[in-house]
Amino acid sequence: MKTQNLKLKAQNFGKKGFSILEVVAAIFIFSIVTVTIYGSFNAGLKSIARSKHRVAATELANEKMEIVRNMPYSDIGTQDGVPSGVLPQNETVWKSNQKFNVRTTIIYIDDSLDGVAGGTPNDKVSRDYKEARIEVTWGDIKFGRGVVLVSRFVPNGVENESGGGTFVLNVIDSTGQGISGTEAHIVNSHSNPQVDITLQTDSTGSILLAGMPSGDRNYEISTSKDSYESVSTLPPYPATAYDPTDIHGSVEEGGLSSKSIISDQTGTITITSEDLNSNLVPSMHFHLKGGRILGTTRDTPSQSVFNCDQDLSTDSGGNLVLENMSPGNYTVDFTESGYTLIGTEAPLLHFSLSPVQSLGVTLLVVDNSINSLIATVKNPITDEPISGASVRVYNGTDFDQTLTTGNSGRVYFPPNLDPPVAMISGPYSIEVTASGYDNYSGSIEINQLTQKEIEMVLTPVP
Repeated sequence: MKTQNLKLKAQNFGKKGFSILEVVAAIFIFSIVTVTIYGSFNAGLKSIARSKHRVAATELANEKMEIVRNMPYSDIGTQDGVPSGVLPQNETVWKSNQKFNVRTTIIYIDDSLDGVAGGTPNDKVSRDYKEARIEVTWGDIKFGRGVVLVSRFVPNGVENESGGGTFVLNVIDSTGQGISGTEAHIVNSHSNPQVDITLQTDSTGSILLAGMPSGDRNYEISTSKDSYESVSTLPPYPATAYDPTDIHGSVEEGGLSSKSIISDQTGTITITSEDLNSNLVPSMHFHLKGGRILGTTRDTPSQSVFNCDQDLSTDSGGNLVLENMSPGNYTVDFTESGYTLIGTEAPLLHFSLSPVQSLGVTLLVVDNSINSLIATVKNPITDEPISGASVRVYNGTDFDQTLTTGNSGRVYFPPNLDPPVAMISGPYSIEVTASGYDNYSGSIEINQLTQKEIEMVLTPVP
C-alpha cells in the first residue's frame, strides 16, 4: 500500500503546468484569431450595408427616371437648367433609413449621325433629342461613383431649333490635353429663364449644350476636379478691377459659341527657414505671390494678378507646407524684422512650380544682430553680379577668410565652418580678384550685419 502511494506521488510530482511563456503565446494566438474573425465579420456587415444601399439607390434612380419617361417631351427639363423644366437638379430623399442625394441632369444632344453644329456636314439643328442622366449617391459615395441611369428622349415629329444657341466648354491642361470628369458649374442670372447647372466633362474634356439662352459675357463658369486647379471666370473690366484671363462665357443666338479653360494639376510647396548652420529658425514672415495668372492690371506697365498673393510665415518648427498650389512662377518677399534673407540677388526669392511637383524651398536667414558681412560684387557698367570672384576678408589678428561668389555675386562672412569662426566688431580689409577686372582692395567697419557693394573696374584691353 505504501509502495503504491509513493508511486502515485512520484507520478503527480512529474506532471508539469503551463509556463508563463506558453500562456502569453496562447493569449497572443487567441487575440490574433479573434481580431481576424471580428475584422472579417465587420467587413461583411459593411459589405452587406453597401449592397443594401446600392439596391435602394438603384430603385430610387428607376423611380426618378420613370417620372421623366411619363412627362411630355416639351416638359422634360430641370429648374434653372437647359432645357428648362420643373424637375429639381438636386434633391435629398430618405429611403430605407438612409439619406440619398439625387442629381438630375438633362441636356440636348447633337447626334453626329446627321452631322454636328459647325462640323462637316454642318447640322443646322443641334437639338436632335434630350438625354436624361440621374445619379444617386449616399454616405461617403461621391458624385461620379454612385448609381447612374441614362435615357434618351426623342421629340414627336421633326426636330427643330427653337431659339438660343449652342455652347461648347472645353477644359484642358497647359499641354492642350482634355481633362475628363471635371465638374463645371454654369450660371447665367441675366437670362430668361435663368441658368444654373452642374455637369461633368466627357472623355475629351468637353461639354456641349444646345438651346442655351443668348448672352454676352454673362455665363459664369467654375470648374473643379480633385488634384486640379479650381478655375472661375470673371466679368470683363471694369466690373473686375483688372483685365481677367478667364472672362465669362458668351452664347450667340442661333450660332455655335465655345469657351476653353486651362486647368493644370496642382503641386506642393514646402518652405523651410534655416540659418547658416542648418538650424531651423521659427516664425519667419514673408509675402508669397505667384501661381496662376488671373489677369493683368491696366497700369503702365501692366502687372500680372496672381491667385496666390498673401502674407505667410513658417511655423514654430521653421516649416510651412502649402498644398494644392497652382503651377507657375512664385516670388518670396522676406518681411521678417531683425533678420535678412541671404543667398539671393535681392530680398526677393524666385522659384517655379510645375504640375504635380513637390518643391522644397529654403529661406536662408541671418540675425541682423550678429557681426557679419554680405559683400556683393558687380559689373559697374551693366550693374550685373559677377560670379567666380574671389573675396578675401581679414582683420590682421584672428580673422582671415576667402570665399568665391556664385551666380548672385554675393558672399556671406563668416563662412559656415567646423569648428565655427566668428567676427568681432571693428575694421576689416577686403581684397577682390576676378578674371577680366582689376584687383580691388578696400576696408570696411563691421558692426552687426553689414552689407557692402563692390564695383569692379574692367581691365583695359591692350
